Amino acid sequence: MRLRIVSFNTLFGGRDDDGLGSQERWQAASAFLRGLDADLYALQECNLWDLLGERRLHEARSQLGMAWAHLARANTTTAGHRFHTALLGNTRWDITGYGAEQNKYHHVLGWANARVDKGAPVVSIRHIHLDPFSPGHRLAEVEPLQTLAAPGRLSLVLGDANMLGLGHPEPDWAPLSPHLHHTQLAPDTNGRLVADRRAADMLQKAGFIDAAHQAGDARPTGGFGTGDVERRQDVFLLSADLARAIDGYEVHTEPITEGFSDHAAVSLTLDLDRLAGSGT
Repeated sequence: MRLRIVSFNTLFGGRDDDGLGSQERWQAASAFLRGLDADLYALQECNLWDLLGERRLHEARSQLGMAWAHLARANTTTAGHRFHTALLGNTRWDITGYGAEQNKYHHVLGWANARVDKGAPVVSIRHIHLDPFSPGHRLAEVEPLQTLAAPGRLSLVLGDANMLGLGHPEPDWAPLSPHLHHTQLAPDTNGRLVADRRAADMLQKAGFIDAAHQAGDARPTGGFGTGDVERRQDVFLLSADLARAIDGYEVHTEPITEGFSDHAAVSLTLDLDRLAGSGT
């Protein structure tokens, strides 16, 4: 009953020229991702993956050796991009429902409810790619997720949060370009600009547990662009009942060091046998 889940921001679907150009980056990314041998991949920034009957989505499904794939179709941004998200899984999953929600979201919220292996309880999965520009909108985007932390629920929120993970230490924001200040920062009681943590605090107070924080791993996963600040913004947030199954958390820096994305990949390992006899 061990389960491995990987989250990764593909950077324009792994293609250059805003997703219109060379697929060399995706070829490197897909080989790397398949090597992680995950049961579920959660991919963000899948720009243009909806075209021609979702052909790129199903090419990715085949390349990663997965049995099924679901594309959550995103809103169009002010730059014309549609940063879809994708969930791709193997045959261990028994999907009981999936869908997407565009209303209220800058990009989209993808969701699935699924059992892992015969007889396992249902896990509620919410795949996020939150607003990169507005802390206030991120707060609104996470409001519906609070109820997933209720006692007895097995819930997982994962993806690119575009904010600090729960419990992440305050970075040195000095390198942050002024045009990005209000995408991430707010004045504290002394007027000093610090991370706007309202959305993260809401989820933490609701009862979510950040897998990286529990593992004591504050390594950055995003913010590697020029004029930005490296920080942990790709997250696995679990309800307390599901968090008992956490058996491993890793940051994979190959996408950064090998140059095929501006985000690291992150992986979570769960041992669902730890939930046996808990009543959930």
